[in-house]
Amino acid sequence: MFIHFLLSLRLFFDYTSHSRLNFSTRGELYANNHRKLVFAHRDGYIEKNIASILLSLPEGVELIPVLKNDAFGLGMAPVAKLCAEFSEISTMATAQIGEAVLLRRAGIEHEILVMGGCPDFLNPLVLEYGLTLAVGRPGLLTSLAYLSKAAGKRVKIEIKIETGLHRIGFMPGAELDEFIREVRRNFDDVEICGVFSHFADTKDRPRTVRQYDEFMKGVAQLRAAGLVLPRAHICSSAAYEDFREYSLDAVRIGRRLYMDAPGSGNGEIVEAASFRSYITNLRRLRKGDTLSYNREYFCDRDCLSATVGVGYGDGLNEALVKAKAPVLVRGMTARLMGCCMDQCQIDVTGIECEIGDEVTFFGRDSFGNLLSSQKIALIVGGNEGCGLTSALNSRVQRIYR
Repeated sequence: MFIHFLLSLRLFFDYTSHSRLNFSTRGELYANNHRKLVFAHRDGYIEKNIASILLSLPEGVELIPVLKNDAFGLGMAPVAKLCAEFSEISTMATAQIGEAVLLRRAGIEHEILVMGGCPDFLNPLVLEYGLTLAVGRPGLLTSLAYLSKAAGKRVKIEIKIETGLHRIGFMPGAELDEFIREVRRNFDDVEICGVFSHFADTKDRPRTVRQYDEFMKGVAQLRAAGLVLPRAHICSSAAYEDFREYSLDAVRIGRRLYMDAPGSGNGEIVEAASFRSYITNLRRLRKGDTLSYNREYFCDRDCLSATVGVGYGDGLNEALVKAKAPVLVRGMTARLMGCCMDQCQIDVTGIECEIGDEVTFFGRDSFGNLLSSQKIALIVGGNEGCGLTSALNSRVQRIYR
């Protein structure tokens, strides 16, 4: 029963240039049984996006793909294997140690930078799997050094500088001075691979400039103390789009692997993924009829309703439903009406459709029409479309072909 349930929900990715990621036979086998799909196109869009980003980088700047949250819901291991095909990429990044361990177990041998906070009980995994850990709180380096001595090998770290996001990191000045003393006490057991920080709001230019200046102040303080910093980086996807002059030694790119900037992209990046399902029923409704539990939707006119096999239990954003967000049916725009855990309804009045027709919630439909995930996210105040892909849970199974 459980196995059948998994097979009924599928997600597609296409990497035509990499045969080892090609599962087209399996995809075709289950094509008519899928209730829900996320589909990345056969034109190798992610590969093209990576190549475009690499081409845009200033000379000497490294690309660090960020694969956190299962590569924003699109499949961490397959995307990592695709990134590994590019000789220019030597480091990948995750948010958590568990993600990095999964990449190692998937065969990824590149350097993996774990950027998020870490409780001490997970520290042994850093050495066991050869990871590079962000250090941004007092005492963490000492704990790692203790394990390093026992293992007989140096632990790799990157120093996190606090510049205004207030998660983890050392503030330039007294905090950073105290950390420098901790480094000196454990110097023989540590390999410093770099230093980094993160912008809080790149749409706020003055604040972003202040954060950059604060970061460079911290970098200068570390170097003045005699620490060698192989690389410094602060730009994520959004920062790289708006502040390329802050690229430094590397840029950390996550969302931009799959989609362009919100609102107005520059055309360098192609939307890589599409969330699709199918119509399972059609019903004519009259003015005054209601839909969903608690009569959530009220019909203010006669209409044709289509039931679709996707609900909030799959990661469909309920706020989009309340906003009557658009979807694509046969290349035409329909509107969301109601939503339950496993199904939703859309208004297909005026669209010649039938049971089994494809419904696209974002991305491209089978005819090539684009419903940008970024534009969909903006309908409900989301700042990036990767929030939509990240919300798709394991019931929306990923298939790569």
